[in-house]
Amino acid sequence: MLAYDQIVHSSVPTAMFFALGGIKESVIASFAVLGLEEALILRDDLFQLACSKSRALESFVLERLCWVIAVITKRAWVESSEQRRAAFVKTLCEDILLNNSPCIGIIVTTNLIDEISGGSKCAEFNLPWEFHYSCKTSFENTHMVHLFEAALKVMHRKLQKSMEMRNAPPGGGHTIAYERRSALHIADRVFSWSFTPQDDNHTAMSSFGHSRTSMMGGGNAGKGASGQNSGDIDDDNELNNSGMAILDNDDQNRTPLFPQQWRSLLLDNDVINLFFSVYEATLNDQMHAYFSPGSSHIALQCMIQISGLRGKGLFASDNSKDGDSERARYAQVIMQNQLRVIRHVCTMDLASDGSEDIVVAATQMIRRFIEAQLGELPCTVVAGKRLHPLALLAAGVPETLEYFSDTSKLICSLLQAAAGIVKSDSANFVDDDFGDVDNYFVMQAFDELASAWSAVIDEINEWAYLDKSSDTAYPNDAKSTSGDGNGGLYTGQINSRSVLTSFMQFLTTTAYMIRSQYIQLRMLMCEDSVLASDSRSETQTIDQGILAKDYVVYEDQLQFFALLARLDIRTSVDRLRESLRSRCAALQSEFARLEHAIDSGSQRTIDLLHEQIHWIVLMIGYTLANSGTSERVLIPGPVTEYSKTCASTEQDHTVQAIMSMLQLLQFELTIPSSTLASYCSPLLAETLFWALRRIAPVYLLFDRSDYREVSQSIVAAFGTALDGGNGAAVVGGLLALVKPAFELWISEEDVLQMCIDMLLAFAQRASIAQAITGSPLFAPLMQYLIGNMHRFPETTHSSIVEALAVLCCHSPSVEHEQGFAKLKSLILGGFSQVAASQPQDPRAIGRILDGLDMMDGMLAAANLRNMDMIFDLLFEVQPLFEQLMSTYASDENIPRKVIQAIESACRYLDISSLPDNEHMLRHSRNLRSILHVYQKTHQGQVITSQASATDFESLGDVTTLISAISYLVHNEMGFSPNEASPSMCKQVSDDFGETEVFGIYCIHTTTTPPQLSTPNVLRAYMQLLSDMVQYRTPSLIRWLPVQTWRSILDELVGGVDNDIYDVGRRTYEVIGKLGAFIKINGPKVVSEELGELFRQGIQRLLSKLLRALLFSTFDAELVESAGAALITLGLIDPDHLRSCFGELFEHSDSAMFADRLSATFSRLNAEIESNEAVHAFLNSAGPIPDPIDSASLRQPLFDFLVNTRAVLRVK
Repeated sequence: MLAYDQIVHSSVPTAMFFALGGIKESVIASFAVLGLEEALILRDDLFQLACSKSRALESFVLERLCWVIAVITKRAWVESSEQRRAAFVKTLCEDILLNNSPCIGIIVTTNLIDEISGGSKCAEFNLPWEFHYSCKTSFENTHMVHLFEAALKVMHRKLQKSMEMRNAPPGGGHTIAYERRSALHIADRVFSWSFTPQDDNHTAMSSFGHSRTSMMGGGNAGKGASGQNSGDIDDDNELNNSGMAILDNDDQNRTPLFPQQWRSLLLDNDVINLFFSVYEATLNDQMHAYFSPGSSHIALQCMIQISGLRGKGLFASDNSKDGDSERARYAQVIMQNQLRVIRHVCTMDLASDGSEDIVVAATQMIRRFIEAQLGELPCTVVAGKRLHPLALLAAGVPETLEYFSDTSKLICSLLQAAAGIVKSDSANFVDDDFGDVDNYFVMQAFDELASAWSAVIDEINEWAYLDKSSDTAYPNDAKSTSGDGNGGLYTGQINSRSVLTSFMQFLTTTAYMIRSQYIQLRMLMCEDSVLASDSRSETQTIDQGILAKDYVVYEDQLQFFALLARLDIRTSVDRLRESLRSRCAALQSEFARLEHAIDSGSQRTIDLLHEQIHWIVLMIGYTLANSGTSERVLIPGPVTEYSKTCASTEQDHTVQAIMSMLQLLQFELTIPSSTLASYCSPLLAETLFWALRRIAPVYLLFDRSDYREVSQSIVAAFGTALDGGNGAAVVGGLLALVKPAFELWISEEDVLQMCIDMLLAFAQRASIAQAITGSPLFAPLMQYLIGNMHRFPETTHSSIVEALAVLCCHSPSVEHEQGFAKLKSLILGGFSQVAASQPQDPRAIGRILDGLDMMDGMLAAANLRNMDMIFDLLFEVQPLFEQLMSTYASDENIPRKVIQAIESACRYLDISSLPDNEHMLRHSRNLRSILHVYQKTHQGQVITSQASATDFESLGDVTTLISAISYLVHNEMGFSPNEASPSMCKQVSDDFGETEVFGIYCIHTTTTPPQLSTPNVLRAYMQLLSDMVQYRTPSLIRWLPVQTWRSILDELVGGVDNDIYDVGRRTYEVIGKLGAFIKINGPKVVSEELGELFRQGIQRLLSKLLRALLFSTFDAELVESAGAALITLGLIDPDHLRSCFGELFEHSDSAMFADRLSATFSRLNAEIESNEAVHAFLNSAGPIPDPIDSASLRQPLFDFLVNTRAVLRVK
């Protein structure tokens, strides 16, 4: 070949580079002409050329040459005999063992692994999936282990030499061992390989490329640290989206599942030790005499991967004892090595930039190991129970407690290092605008360990719960009853309860240290925050309103703190309460000094105290209650257990902590003068309301029947009057603080909104809501809020109305009606400007928008107690809504608010609660009338609108309109299986069907196709379409214009093969349901024009769906629904389906492929003809027949698709 001669004789690197590219393309394109023998000869010649000229060639040319060798090897792999494959692998192993510099065997091997893995960066061969799958399975099952073993031998040899020469001074001719690829690169790629499961179902699914989960998880098969996706340290490469990875790792944070043949190699103690020793050697090899620069990073990557070995392939055994013994031996070796790493890290300066790699890697390998061990249940049985993973470690690994102890010390060290960074930044005046300590790698490493430690605590808590609830206690002399009783690690006694007790004591002790360090860090960061805010000028002040809240941003850390705190609730809450009490006392002292003009320079001190109290309150909030405001959120078990041991409320730190927060809130909101009020903190007020919103609904006036046993101190402090509790007084005290909060923070939207959210949370608890409405303070408070609504930020009005409306429902009937009348008057007052002489007056528009917002809040408050009142209000404002639509057609905001109100009405109002058919028909026709006006005023805007598909407000309007119709369908149909609504007669149901169909028409005539095709809008639209076809196909046929049907079919064609999982799933549902209707009911139910449109649409859908299933990257989870849709369409138009397959046969590259496709198609036809689900479908009747049961078609579809895709789908 000319290209080969040019490589041999040329001295121009670029010419050689492009000549190699020509060779690669020629071999791939003309392999059949070239032949296997010539291809292998060319490959061997290139390999010899690479070996002989390795030092003479430029690095990029040598890399290209080795890549071409790998490509030719893969192309010839399937046709080659097993002996030839083994011979070339042996050649590579021999060259790897020679370890020349550069080592051709290593470079070729890394490229070969990349190519055979089938990832996105492998060459395009234009060959069927079956070819790539065969290469991968053959290579991973037989040959890759030999290459890995050769790499291990090279690493071991280098390690020995580096250790021998560690103390010897380097010679004068020292050369840096810079290698583009090393044996570590091979190991890294092997550890990143995704093995093919020995499972027919998984094998079938793998032919479809990425599943939805793997697309989310990422991770390239066979890609290592050399510029490819490795999944751990600083890995920001894009995901492999080609869909050709045969089986991607389902979770980039887990080590691949190695098959059984790797057990003896990977579980060998020397092999595991090797990687940790190599890393240590790379650190000592300062002159890079044996390990090239960058080797330490790859070694760390391998250490992370080998720390997470898992799966039955490695640890399962015919004798379950032996499998657990193997697991324990592996765990011991990992613990011993990780202990060395942990202790090394703890002696480092963790704040230095040079420590980032090892610090992050150490935490990742610890997390990988812990989660792998906790994720697999041992086989050993003790006293009739499977041994807990932690019991296995404690019984089989002497270093277990030492390992967990040192890990806890590392967590503390990371927090101490973070504190050191804060101090250093403060001392050196580092600009805080560039980010706080939470963005440093030490806190990212802390988050890794916090996740792992949380998993351990959760496991221990679950273990303790099961042990406590079990009727059978663990006998002290219980012995393993697993397996055949021969051998194994456990020949003595295992006391699981003793192990559990030891772990609980250990975690409790370490929790105190970690909590202390975290609190210390947070308090120090408060000081830094105050200093930084002082140093900013007015123009540099950050707008805190645009920043996320601390209880959201730091949720993971605060939940971790709560887990630690609940291990020793007495000590933790006592310390938090004491910290809160002391700082509150200091804060009160500062305010007293200001009041008496003793010191006017206390602003910084007050700000610091406010900031620190803010964080203490956050910690208390997470510790004392879980999230949620429903009736079933209970007091955490550790809190109740502790509180039962307290003799009185004064001794109960939990009660005292809550009372301290109430007292602090009262102090902050009842400042005696406006001068002192300027020193108060809106952030602290908001945080206190947040904490009470979280805690108070759980503790106040709780239901004793929810608990087996309740603490008397909690009952006395927060229980009902019947139980002798003081809860009603606490509720009254909180209610008394609402007005002062609104007065003090009237311009602080966030504070007021959180106060309202607290009231809404109270309203979700019937006992608290009744106590509020029964209080003499409620009526004046309601009057105050309604009378001063114009003073509060408009964004809070809707929530205020909702909270008051819900609370009023718990009042006696007369008070309820009076309260609702006041709210109704408030809302209608906002609409009084509709008939104004100057409707475009901004003030009038503002009042109308405010009225619509309040109406939305009223609708959100709907429940069984006020449903009839809200329906009456909706009937009353319906003409106003139409008038608003017409009058303000050119204004975007008012029509948008009206549609939002309609969406809320469809969502929250229960149609079945209306008293008779007349009211139901009125509601349906009112909604349709409003939609008519909206459609009329917005139809022309679609044609003339310049809004793009990325106009978020316009997209929001579309989504709101779609949601309104979806809620109406669900509300009216009640999820019934057919068009007969369970809550109304056919006349009313048909009328609602007309309204819903008009909603579909309105959507299509008021939006543009680009808007409808945006992801979020398309998701909602396909969901609506699926529901409409499920419940309303006859109504759609009856009322929907042909032009709208044409648009719907276009959307369905676009939905086939859509990248968004939900869109694809709903599209196939719609096609299957609509196809079922057409097949069973026939053309007689549609007009001639619509029938012709359906015929053309079915052919379009059938063609695209078949091509998507056979050629495209396809989510295996969608095969059933898509296949059922395909078969349904095929039953409607079998001639077109046959013609589609005929085209495939005509375009087949060979007669063998055509024969195979024909046989596969014949088998599918036979399966369909004999399938009971298909027969049941064909014998079903309307008006809305059920689609084909897709589950019964799963196996025939997989068999058909895998066989055809293996031939047709190429890369």
